Amino acid sequence: MKLLGWLLRLAGIVVLGLAVSGAWLFRHELARRFRGGEVRAAESPVPGEHALARARDKIDSLHGWSADSVVLSAAEAGALLVDGLPAEARRHLDSVVVTLGPGAVTVRARLETAAIPAGDLGPLAGALDPWEPVTAAGPVTVSRHGEAVWQVRALTLRGITLPEAASRRLIEKALGQTDDGAIPLTLPRGIADLHIRPDGVSLFREETR
Repeated sequence: MKLLGWLLRLAGIVVLGLAVSGAWLFRHELARRFRGGEVRAAESPVPGEHALARARDKIDSLHGWSADSVVLSAAEAGALLVDGLPAEARRHLDSVVVTLGPGAVTVRARLETAAIPAGDLGPLAGALDPWEPVTAAGPVTVSRHGEAVWQVRALTLRGITLPEAASRRLIEKALGQTDDGAIPLTLPRGIADLHIRPDGVSLFREETR
C-alpha cells in the first residue's frame, strides 16, 4: 500500500510537471488567446452590414408576424441610425461606434473637420487635424412616421465638451442638412415610435386600420 501511494504521488508530480512545461512552451499562444478574448468581450457595439441585416430582419417581423414591437441591440440600432443618416452626413463620418443611454444615443466617430469652414471653427481653426475623433450625444425622437430626428446636445472634441449651442452649431457646419444640431433620420417603413434604453431600442409598429 505504501508503494502504491508513493507511485500515485510520483505520477501526480509527473503530470503536474508536464502541465507546467506545456503551459510554459505555449505561453505566448495562450496569452494571445486570452488577450483576444478580453478584447472581444470589451468591444463597443460597432454598426456594420451584419448588424444592419439583423435589424432589417427584425423590422420585417413587424409586418410578417404582426408583432407590435421589436427590440434592437445597440449595434443593430446604431447600424440603422447610420443607414438613416443623410448621405452628405455619412460622407463626413468614419469609424462609428454607438452606445445607448436612457432616451439618448451617444456616437463616437471620426469627423471630417476639414469640411468645416475655418471661419466657423473660431479658436480651433488651424489646431485640428483633417479628421478628428469626436463624441456626440442626444435624444432621438420620431417626428412623424418614417422620419426621426437626432438632436445633438453635447459634442466632445479634443477632450473638451462644448456648450450645447456650440455643439449644435459645429455639428450643423460639419454634417450639413441639419437644423440647429437636429440631424434628420430616415426610418424603415411602418415604424411609428421608438424607445431608447441602455440595453436596446424598442421599435413600435404603425397601427393598421
